[in-house]
Amino acid sequence: MADQHQTIDVTLRQTLNTLSEGIPSTTPDQGANLIDIWLGIVRNDVATQWVAEPLEKLRDALNSNDMRTAEVTMRDLAGITFDLANNAAGQTYQQDLQNLSTALNDFARGLFQ
Repeated sequence: MADQHQTIDVTLRQTLNTLSEGIPSTTPDQGANLIDIWLGIVRNDVATQWVAEPLEKLRDALNSNDMRTAEVTMRDLAGITFDLANNAAGQTYQQDLQNLSTALNDFARGLFQ
């Protein structure tokens, strides 16, 4: 389980860093690669397996350069992430997931400004 926590910690940092770099510095490929890592994480826990579907939708939107769907899906994932932070994550990841939720919303908002 320690390896799983380490993977989550590293992936959270990578994701937050990528999102904070903003749209000009972030490519759809970077996003799709991070999503693939997240898919491995969420599929590994019965409590989060359901998050795979919106992650796959976002990855597919990025791969097809469909930024409108990516924006909507990122906003949906921001809500999901916020709910996970407050209801399922426990204290260990609560603040990180809340930060991720905010970062997803901010990034999505910037896609069409």
